[in-house]
Amino acid sequence: MPGILIDTDKLIDIEKGVEELPLEDCYISIITVYEFIRGRTDFLKAKSLLEEVAGIIDLNNKVIVKATEIWRKLRKKGQIIDDRDLLIGATAIVYDLYLYTGNIKHFERLKRFGLKFYKRTYE
Repeated sequence: MPGILIDTDKLIDIEKGVEELPLEDCYISIITVYEFIRGRTDFLKAKSLLEEVAGIIDLNNKVIVKATEIWRKLRKKGQIIDDRDLLIGATAIVYDLYLYTGNIKHFERLKRFGLKFYKRTYE
């Protein structure tokens, strides 16, 4: 199985001990890093901890181009989604990663563009 891109909601669940970090190779979008650390008092420490547990994927031309292509197609159909979710989804698509999220509804429209969802198959 390719790696896992962890969405912000699951990252929070992992931090709270509600979920465990998947056994597969884990990555986090820089957008998720921003969402996770922005309200924290010690945001630099939180960022450092994220960098220790997962690979951080920056925005790059491939992700921006893919997100733009998807946005334009969704816009034509009146199905716009939040830019942060679009960039996270595009990152998973470009890097062929499974998205680990509890917010399937936010990302469902991206399935037709190649987004795959991660489901835990072990305890």
